[in-house]
Amino acid sequence: MRAMRDELSRTVAELRMEELEAPYFVSYIVRDTERMGTQASFGALLPSLARRSRMLTVELRVGDSSFDNTNFLSLSLIDRSSPTTALLPLEDDIVELRRQIWLATDTAYKKALESLAAKRAAFTSQTASEQLDDLSPAEPHIYLEEPDRRLPPLSEVQALVRRLSGLFSEMPHVVESGARAAVRHRRTYYVNSEGSSFIRNDPAAYLNVVAQTQAPDGSVLSDFVAAFGASWDEIAGQEDLTGRVNAMGQALAARQSAAAIEDYIGPVLFEGQAAAELIAQLLAPRMVGTRAPLVDAPPNISFNVPENPFRNKLGARVMARGFSVTDDARLRSDGFLGGYGVDDEAVPAGATSLVENGVLKTLLTTRNPIRGVNGSTGNRRGRGVAPSNLLLTSRRGLSRDEMIAELMLLVEERQAEFGVIIRRLGNSGYRPAPASGSNVSGSKSDVENATLAYKVYPDGHEELIQAAEFSAVGDSVFKEIVAASDSPTLYTLNYPPPGSDFQTGIPGFWGNLVSVSVPDLLFDEMILRKPSGNLPLPPVAGHPFFEE
Repeated sequence: MRAMRDELSRTVAELRMEELEAPYFVSYIVRDTERMGTQASFGALLPSLARRSRMLTVELRVGDSSFDNTNFLSLSLIDRSSPTTALLPLEDDIVELRRQIWLATDTAYKKALESLAAKRAAFTSQTASEQLDDLSPAEPHIYLEEPDRRLPPLSEVQALVRRLSGLFSEMPHVVESGARAAVRHRRTYYVNSEGSSFIRNDPAAYLNVVAQTQAPDGSVLSDFVAAFGASWDEIAGQEDLTGRVNAMGQALAARQSAAAIEDYIGPVLFEGQAAAELIAQLLAPRMVGTRAPLVDAPPNISFNVPENPFRNKLGARVMARGFSVTDDARLRSDGFLGGYGVDDEAVPAGATSLVENGVLKTLLTTRNPIRGVNGSTGNRRGRGVAPSNLLLTSRRGLSRDEMIAELMLLVEERQAEFGVIIRRLGNSGYRPAPASGSNVSGSKSDVENATLAYKVYPDGHEELIQAAEFSAVGDSVFKEIVAASDSPTLYTLNYPPPGSDFQTGIPGFWGNLVSVSVPDLLFDEMILRKPSGNLPLPPVAGHPFFEE
């Protein structure tokens, strides 16, 4: 922190190139990270990873808050548009720390001047679709957390993944399987030229067990078990991990002989994990307020920047009446893992009411202004905006028996033969390696395929569905919610899904831990169909372990 502050003071006082503008805003953020990861397959260890790094990111702005070098993308400067980063030494040598910060600041300043000049030139030939400032104001804030957790011995993590992956030695129907785990301890340091600073702990632990099989017709069926915690002890202490993995294997075996669903249009009830994943995959990205940059590209080049469809729906109804959504970063106990004391721009954590009685009131933002939202909600996490703890609530909750009764009432109104209950959804972050020769495409929808779903009939009996893919899931789907249960499911995931180390495939922590609290949800109408894509042939020979 002393090296960062000293170099920041020198930058503010002295950094200026000839007659060009000096920076009006500078921030340094350093992530001092210790992490380890390991994986195992069929009870045998695969490569492990243990490393420590200190990564500096420099944000430097020239111009002023109403018009600066940000919110701009030029094809001529595409190689200069990425954030300025540098690896810092692991030793606390203040001279070398300052030297690396100085060099990174110099690079960031030159890039900022180039971007500002190009942005001004672009505005001479283009008209901005909306007049917005480039940086919203924020009160200076100082925040400090004392050091807390350290990493466990690697042998402890290896022992658990070996044991869980070894459970598949009792499952001859599973073609691909594995267990992966990673633990991270991070101290994040931040200072900016407005007087804000913080030191924050960002610990996380992660476990993922995946399995994949094939039905007789070649259909690829997969599932996963995932667990998160603020420390490895919170994962290792979960006594139900073995039971969850065994249950996943049994469900995969049952799905092999189950019938695939044909085209279905009708009511769907999402229970437990499926309801939470649905909200995480479909609604959470629509709660994020991102701003499309000004793009400087030749007329013959199409350059479309994706935009949140909810950005133009502030004040409009986006959910059924009686439903509300809140993001609350202050929650940091009782299973909520997405909370923090301060975000990555030193804005204090708070609660944001996003949807009230079905009406969209605001979006999650950073200090990068968007139309219709004043100021930051304190949700800068990494390079952009991300939720923290997302809570969906209903004004009237029903018991499970009442939810089933409502489902059957909708089935009766349609004079349909059955309704559908979905209890598990897939997640793109937890896909196993494809079976040999597989060329199956992913889901065509914003929602991953259902991995545990049932047809439910008026007499109460259920029939397992092999797999189901969603079709035509649009922004209006949440207006079709008919009812919600009186008890929520608390579920944690990475947002966005984690990346992987290029060489080892060990999951990384490029995403952010986000917890969602969601009741079971009954929808009036959704479209389900058999998963599309080419079906690979099963392996020619049997699994060597089970052939002996």
